[in-house]
Amino acid sequence: MEPKKIIVALVLLPAFIWLIGWAPLWVLLAVLLVLGAGLGGWESAQIAFGSDETYYKLLATVFSIVMALAASSADADNICLGLVGVFLVTFLLTGLFSADLSLVLPRTAKVMFVAIYPGLLAGYLVALKNLELYSDDAKLLLILFALVWINDSGAYFAGKSLGKHKMSPRLSPNKTWEGAVGGFAATVLLGVLIGAFVGAFTVVEGVLLGVILGVAGPLGDLMESAIKRGANIKDSGTLLPGHGGVLDRIDSVLVCAPILYYYIVFRATHNLLSLVE
Repeated sequence: MEPKKIIVALVLLPAFIWLIGWAPLWVLLAVLLVLGAGLGGWESAQIAFGSDETYYKLLATVFSIVMALAASSADADNICLGLVGVFLVTFLLTGLFSADLSLVLPRTAKVMFVAIYPGLLAGYLVALKNLELYSDDAKLLLILFALVWINDSGAYFAGKSLGKHKMSPRLSPNKTWEGAVGGFAATVLLGVLIGAFVGAFTVVEGVLLGVILGVAGPLGDLMESAIKRGANIKDSGTLLPGHGGVLDRIDSVLVCAPILYYYIVFRATHNLLSLVE
């Protein structure tokens, strides 16, 4: 692993753990709006629109922040209203200001893409923070990031030591099936530990969490890889030395956050153990 990656991680990790575990909600929301929905939205817009069309990239970034706010409560009405509003405003603006009308639909679709990824998905990180009070004060965001990180780490070390069979050379040449299995196993193991030592969960629920996020996390990473390969770029940005851009760091988290959120909501309204057993 590159030294600069380790240095950046050691410097930022304590502050980040405090942020997702114990920071006031408004601080977390502000950081997510600036980093996740703002800078992440700009990176997505850069990928979608390329080096030109600055006006539409700015518009997409603004709507990424709007959708993060709309989704921060995970209220279906707010999310639907936000999506409809973003679509209508974008469609009207592109129709009025596009000299070439054949670009209206592609531009609208790209803005909607950025509003959803990362905007809407990032909002679920705040929604998870809101759920902590209803989950025996379990640090849900910390659990989410821990499961995603252990998956990445397990996949990295298993792939380095055992990897022989490429998982998807077209999307991510360095990923192997051995690494994927190692990451999955590490995630399930951490899920067991969460179930055993975090009072809000049982061991069975911890295993289920590990299985679900152990699959969803790598898929989120591959999804972002497909987007980057389609744009012919290696990293989404250069914000973090050795780590790439914001999206490179949160791609798996963005996909896993709404999954964990609705898992907790479903668990609160149903006897999940009876369904598993």
